[in-house]
Amino acid sequence: MITAYVASGGSLVAVPVGDGAIPAETIWLDLVSPVEADDRRAEAFAGISVPTREEMGEIEQSSRLYVEGGARYMTAALLCGADTETPAMLAVTFILSQGRLITVRYGEPRAFPSVAGRLAKVCPTGITGEALFITLLDAVVDRFADVLEQIGADVERISKRIFDRSRGRENANQRYRAILSHIGRKEGILSYARESLASLQRLLSFLGTETDGTTVGKDAKASIKSMSRDVAGLSDYANFLGDKLQFLLDATIGMVGLEQNNIIKIFAVLSVVLMPPTLIASIYGMNFQHMPELDWTYAYPAALVAMVISGILPYVFFKWRGWL
Repeated sequence: MITAYVASGGSLVAVPVGDGAIPAETIWLDLVSPVEADDRRAEAFAGISVPTREEMGEIEQSSRLYVEGGARYMTAALLCGADTETPAMLAVTFILSQGRLITVRYGEPRAFPSVAGRLAKVCPTGITGEALFITLLDAVVDRFADVLEQIGADVERISKRIFDRSRGRENANQRYRAILSHIGRKEGILSYARESLASLQRLLSFLGTETDGTTVGKDAKASIKSMSRDVAGLSDYANFLGDKLQFLLDATIGMVGLEQNNIIKIFAVLSVVLMPPTLIASIYGMNFQHMPELDWTYAYPAALVAMVISGILPYVFFKWRGWL
């Protein structure tokens, strides 16, 4: 699918491109999950080569950040779906060519509809593809900040849950299993965020330098410098959250060990308490001449019932204590 964005009347108008021609005054050409025919139409319109999905997925920097035919190609790995159950990394290619911005993506990062919706209401006069690109990057950085803030709040809640000792008889196994699951999920999202921030930092460094005679304007360089500082700060915060998650993981495992030690200690105490009666019963239990139970009519069924009850009671007690 191709969407062309045209500045008109103080707003950025989205023009879905079906089988018709791409408007000549297009500032931003957005290719979402393009097919081969979409790639060819975009290449014919902008006079550039559009990378394929396989080329976008290459990890070496020379394949992600380069200049070709006077156009700057920049591919960043962005975190997508951080608020869903299936967060993922998404490769997005930004191309600056002849004052236009061309984006190629196979997903929906939240920054894209956010910027498009905001500029549809108010768009600066004479906006260029370069300025639009800086606006998109700024929205991406803001989104990362929101994600890390949410992770930080979740980590704080996990910390309180781990060290909260006023939970009565809550099932410890289920509690720690849920905590470990939450820590694993947050660590997964955080690792994606770290990778995205590193990718974004490389993109900003490449964008701010002159390459093959192409460079950005002074205003754009100032914005790039500011965003680079923000990304560096977010990376430091992400590293801090990573260290805290590792600490919470170690603390949870330690708490599980303490719970297991307490259970084992109870078993050890019970064994010591029951050892003398067991010893006495094993020596003298069947060595008496007068045993009233031998004359009971229902002695044998009563013994069977007593054995069953003696097996059920410990299970019920352990279940009540949350050990099972």
